[in-house]
Amino acid sequence: MNGLDLVSPHVATHLRTALRLIHFGGLVLGFGGALFLDLLLSRYRRSPLTAELVGDVEWISRFVALGLALLWFSGVGFLLLYQATEPEKLLNPKLWAKVTIVAILTLNGIAVHRLVLPFLNQRIGSRLLDGITPGRKAALIGCGVVSAVSWTMPVILGAAPQLNFVVPCAIILAAYAAVMLQAFLIASFAMRTPKAESLAVGASRHPLAG
Repeated sequence: MNGLDLVSPHVATHLRTALRLIHFGGLVLGFGGALFLDLLLSRYRRSPLTAELVGDVEWISRFVALGLALLWFSGVGFLLLYQATEPEKLLNPKLWAKVTIVAILTLNGIAVHRLVLPFLNQRIGSRLLDGITPGRKAALIGCGVVSAVSWTMPVILGAAPQLNFVVPCAIILAAYAAVMLQAFLIASFAMRTPKAESLAVGASRHPLAG
């Protein structure tokens, strides 16, 4: 029994269309929401966090999580459909690169919900990056960078069919890692605290400051 005996071409066509719609919906929710969150936090990084702002972040994060769930649902659906109708597509290295990136995105999403969102609630009334250790600052920036790059890469890979069966999975992931590193360096530079501002904050906390 071959794959075509399991799913008729007519049914396969409708399933493929439905999965594409779900997949695109997940990308729109996830990519749009993640990009908006990064821009929102970047814009207000020098202002004290408010309960309303943190509430907005948590609300948008739910849409990002929904987008990720839709991405996994449609992705697994495509794998099963390929197995039943076009098993040769499972040999496409680009497909497994996308699966790996979405897995990294999922781990990052768990970190955001378990670590970053509670941290934001603790920072209400204070500025986002004031008084935190370099390691925690790097972790916060890293979560944002992983989110932005990992949501962008599936969009780029999906729009580049010329990569199918041509570029090895390791090369795609190496390019992904290189983009991530560059984005982290740029974000770290953009989110740095100006020296004059750091001195002013330090002086205001000095016991002899007026």
